[in-house]
Amino acid sequence: MPAEIRGSVEKVVFYNPANHYAVLKVSVSGDIVTVTGTFAQVHEGQMLRIEGNWEQHPKYGRQMKALSHETLPFHSPQAVERYLASGLIKGVGPVMARKIVEKFGVETIEILNQSPSRLSEVEGIGPKKLAGLQKSLDEQKQLKDIMIAFQEFEISPAYATRIYKQYGAQSIQMLKENPYRLAEDVSGIGFIKADAIAARTGIPKDSPFRAQAGILYLLERLSEEGHIYYPYTQLLAEAEKNLSIPGENLRKAVAALFERGRIVIEGIFTGAAFASVEANEKAVYLKPLHDAETGVARGLKDLLETGDKRQKATPEPEEKTLPLAADRIALSAKQAEAVKGALRERVFIITGGPGVGKTTIVKTILDIHKARGKKVLLAAPTGRAAKRLSELTGEEAKTIHRLLEYTPAQGFRRNRLYPLHADIVVLDESSMIDTPLMARLLEAFPSGGRNAAPGKYRSGDHGGCGLIMVGDSNQLASVGPGNVLGDMIASGAVPMARLDEIYRQSRQSLIVVNAHRINKGEMPWLPEERGGDFHFIKLIEPAAILERLLELCARTLPARGFDPFRDIQVLSPMHKGTLGVSNLNRALQELLNKDAPGEKAGPFLTGDKVMQVRNNYEKDVYNGDTGRIKEIRKGEIVADFYGRQVVYGRSETEELQLAYAASVHKSQGSEYPVVVMPIVTEHFILLQRNLLYTAVTRAKRLMVLLGQPKALAIAVKNSKMTTRYTALKSRLENP
Repeated sequence: MPAEIRGSVEKVVFYNPANHYAVLKVSVSGDIVTVTGTFAQVHEGQMLRIEGNWEQHPKYGRQMKALSHETLPFHSPQAVERYLASGLIKGVGPVMARKIVEKFGVETIEILNQSPSRLSEVEGIGPKKLAGLQKSLDEQKQLKDIMIAFQEFEISPAYATRIYKQYGAQSIQMLKENPYRLAEDVSGIGFIKADAIAARTGIPKDSPFRAQAGILYLLERLSEEGHIYYPYTQLLAEAEKNLSIPGENLRKAVAALFERGRIVIEGIFTGAAFASVEANEKAVYLKPLHDAETGVARGLKDLLETGDKRQKATPEPEEKTLPLAADRIALSAKQAEAVKGALRERVFIITGGPGVGKTTIVKTILDIHKARGKKVLLAAPTGRAAKRLSELTGEEAKTIHRLLEYTPAQGFRRNRLYPLHADIVVLDESSMIDTPLMARLLEAFPSGGRNAAPGKYRSGDHGGCGLIMVGDSNQLASVGPGNVLGDMIASGAVPMARLDEIYRQSRQSLIVVNAHRINKGEMPWLPEERGGDFHFIKLIEPAAILERLLELCARTLPARGFDPFRDIQVLSPMHKGTLGVSNLNRALQELLNKDAPGEKAGPFLTGDKVMQVRNNYEKDVYNGDTGRIKEIRKGEIVADFYGRQVVYGRSETEELQLAYAASVHKSQGSEYPVVVMPIVTEHFILLQRNLLYTAVTRAKRLMVLLGQPKALAIAVKNSKMTTRYTALKSRLENP
């Protein structure tokens, strides 16, 4: 049963205005009690009745975790004065608080609530001052009333504050009429939360508001699976199954969203041209994703067309490029052709597996351009990939967001009006780039013609900046929506070089050799002898595999000099199950970090290895970035990402997950000294060749697979890739 205490707030130790989480020191019958919980507008001197549970904190001792509270009347003028002096009302400090209480005594709070105009009776409060105080009191009363009203709908103070900031005095009316607007307008409130609120307000399940919000929610969820659009009939089927709304209502909802401009409907590409929208099957896009895909197609065509014009006007003599390349390093015939193509074309793709010399080609191209006095910019989709590119080339490399000078206040500063200043942009790990980010990059290319930004057209000189995309098209597609590199290659519209000859030094590595074998559908070589950089440990039972994996990470590999936090990365195809990411993280945390010092924040402990799981532009950390928790203080987490400290409030920790183990998808763009990966038939749905290939190519010094030979064989033979609905290939193929 919850306990109850009554007392006055002696000190507000910590208060987060974003979510109203507070740590209070409360005087209860002469004793000082620590109370934690959510408190709207809490101030020193306030009298409270609090219900909650007593807890024993390992560092701070006995404290109460508040479940609910209410404000009590004041019993002394001194308490009222202290309350007012704490900053309750804008414009009232300690001196003015004393004057007000001297005038009205214990009736002060009632005067403020019922007759605030009487404040004019206090010396020093003239008409202008009074107007300001009344405005502040009105805003506080309005917010307090909304907070109380929202409790009926089980809306937390943190969300109530966001809703109030968005809708002001209309908050309660809006909530009762159409709470689904919250999912569109208020950060952090998605369809699921809005749907729960709507159910409490009595809005029917087949409401048009719910149908429209549900369609948008499904399209957003499908975009998280990589789709740019979704077929109309399949979307309706998914919606009917997930929302339990009749098909006719859903068709009306789609039509209404189209009229509102929230979605775009096009005919699906039939093989020769885009079918009309009136055809049986249609493609349904979220408007921003349609803008992004058409923007990428337009931007690439612009570069390709201006590249053709440039070549015809000033063809590049091949005899000038090859000697420069040969001076750098001995190149194979295919590598030399790749260098020439990259120097000649406005857009060029260099693709191939590990050990085929992609980095050598990039270094050669950099040397040639530097010798010519050209400016080259290097970029990659993630911080880790950019850091790796910089280490390999010896040149500065940035994330695409930093290249485009993204700031939380201004967004992407680089655009068609403020383009990049460069002769060439080299984009590494191009298989990772999603369609929206590619659209932003192309919009920032200097060009006087068609531009990636939808609906924007200028004529004039095209400028000369070129784009080289380097990546492995056989890896998994981007975490975000789209399949940019794969679609560009499949279209045949973009000049490219595909490298498949393993560079001489790399032939000594079984990681490299086996990656190529897997990519061809051949079983990897599995040597019986110890040593080497590729191992397969045959085990059948998941429990035995888990036990051996933990032993490898905690004892066997550390004994060989590998740090379990810095060097070893466990990868898994799936999140669920005994050998899924979630269970592996729990087991590895318990084994490797059970003696962590300090407090706990959710599942996190000081020293934990963590991963950012969504893009956070304000913090400049992105999906897939990994770091370690340096400190947990009063519920806040301080994490280190590549030498940079990032702070997470209590409401932001959902952006993090433990990263002792990670999904193969999340590992893209990263390279680890050691990769350990279980492979079992219970992961059947994701046992695919490109997933196994991606996992193997993440390992730099040692790859350890452990599990069932049958599961390994299934993965190698299964060349079927998960379908992503995109139309970039079609748009590049056609005018």
